[in-house]
Amino acid sequence: MRIIDRLMERAELRIPDGQPVEISEECDIQKLVEVANEYLDMEIKLAFQLNPEKCFDFGRKMRRKYSVTLREVEEFVNSTVYDVLEKRAGEIRDLLCHQFYENYLGYFVSGLYHDIIRDKTLSLSPKLPRLLAHSRVGLRWGFGYRHPGGNLIISGYAGGYLGEKMENGKIIVTGYTGDKVGFGMRGGEILIKGNVGWRLGDSMKGGRIIVFGNAGQFVGIDMEGGVIKIKGDVTSFGPRKGGEIFVWEEEGWKRVE
Repeated sequence: MRIIDRLMERAELRIPDGQPVEISEECDIQKLVEVANEYLDMEIKLAFQLNPEKCFDFGRKMRRKYSVTLREVEEFVNSTVYDVLEKRAGEIRDLLCHQFYENYLGYFVSGLYHDIIRDKTLSLSPKLPRLLAHSRVGLRWGFGYRHPGGNLIISGYAGGYLGEKMENGKIIVTGYTGDKVGFGMRGGEILIKGNVGWRLGDSMKGGRIIVFGNAGQFVGIDMEGGVIKIKGDVTSFGPRKGGEIFVWEEEGWKRVE
């Protein structure tokens, strides 16, 4: 058993079983291609920029329009949308110089599953498009936005703004993340095996975040409530209004004053 898994068991933080998506369920790939293209049409028009709630609502609308299932959400993220992004890379590349462009795919996907996840488990493996792989420009994502319950498990890179305004349930990342994880988080739990970026728990109001890797600058900045625990190194802490932060030392968890 790997060290990280032993630490998770000791902390009683095993990845939950939940009610997994039925993998035998077939996916309508052509339908998912249409969903991906409708999303990208809007993103290329910069329809969502500086307004992630609009992107989230558009995802909910697309789920109703196309009757997207949880199994299809998995297929959409793990394969379909990446293939469509690669085919339309030229259109997206032209946006990278725009001062307001960021990729809001995670907010859209959060809308796709928000009304149907209930107490089930959704497993995603998002891929970083090649045109964004060597630059922070255009990155944001926002997976787990307003996460309502159930279990969201993300393998690899989970992007920035993970669990923004999260309400309940669990988000588990087996890889690493970008900046502003748990931004405005209200409840639930986020567990991250790898490193996180800047401003972890920014404006957090409730819930719990546990990081087994390292954290960047300004951890807990403007935090009002909730708990953050970090096993690895912390670059710096930000001023906060409330909540609790703990770091791991040889003898156990130590509260940061």
